[in-house]
Amino acid sequence: MFRRTLATAAAAAGIAALLPLTASAAGPDPVRPLHFDGKTSKSTVVAGTCNLSIPSRVAIGKPTLTLFGKVSGTCNTPTAASGWALHHPSLGDVNEVVFDKTYQYGDGSWYIPDNHPIGNMVFNGEGSYNADDTTNTQNTVPVTVKLAAGAWISSSRSADVVTLKGTSLLYSTTTNSYFKRSAGGVFQFRERGTTTWKNLKSVYTNSKGEVTMAYRYSKLRDYRFALYSTSISWDLGSAVTTR
Repeated sequence: MFRRTLATAAAAAGIAALLPLTASAAGPDPVRPLHFDGKTSKSTVVAGTCNLSIPSRVAIGKPTLTLFGKVSGTCNTPTAASGWALHHPSLGDVNEVVFDKTYQYGDGSWYIPDNHPIGNMVFNGEGSYNADDTTNTQNTVPVTVKLAAGAWISSSRSADVVTLKGTSLLYSTTTNSYFKRSAGGVFQFRERGTTTWKNLKSVYTNSKGEVTMAYRYSKLRDYRFALYSTSISWDLGSAVTTR
């Protein structure tokens, strides 16, 4: 059986250091990597393969998030037990995904509290056993965890002058809400009746998370404000406004 345990206080401190905000003290800790507990293979025979499929782009935008993986290959049976440990390049193994009908958390869930480490990580196979104690080879799955961003746009028109205002936001793990912040982005337009977005002007929001631009254009266009990806947040487009 696989065992899931809570992260130590030292590990949690290391995690908080990676985040742009202080993680909520009341929030749940990430879990430690899986390991076998009394279940070992009596055979070195490799019977087949076991491949994990799981979301590779994760945006933390609420106190807890649970995603579910799937397995394919020889291990995709109720009697097999397989697990993957999520390895962070500087923190080591920080989480797990387990498929084991006899284990409390063996439903393939990836539990992600808001103080989960962010960055590029890899799920590495920790073992895949069949009912006859034969084993399966396992794949590795790269994933990236970041904080969720938010983008707003508003617009107005005066004769042939269109004014656009963009607002950038980021999820706070302290308040469990979004706050305005400085960020790079771009105003984009789309001609009416088309589906292709084109860049109008690259901008950077001020300390209040806001940026405004105005230009002359007499015809109706669709507009949106899009944020660029950063090391801690994902790219994102706002809703559409038409002027």
